[in-house]
Amino acid sequence: MNKGFEEGEVACCGGGSYRGDYSCGGKRGISEYEICENVSAYVFFDAAHPTQSAAQHFANLMWSGNSDFVHPYNLKQLFQF
Repeated sequence: MNKGFEEGEVACCGGGSYRGDYSCGGKRGISEYEICENVSAYVFFDAAHPTQSAAQHFANLMWSGNSDFVHPYNLKQLFQF
């Protein structure tokens, strides 16, 4: 299950190194920030939150992922018991 995210180290929106300052949209008195053009290519939207694409991917893995991702059962298997 390779989602194909292009960027997993730098957040889509924020300031500072790796856009890790929680300042997207000028929050917390920090007026300088950058925002990416393609949010779905990123794992993190800002310093604290995954993008919608990443959250959906994680949810799919938890629901029906194999034992490489969830062990001993995924959520779908638990609901089938």
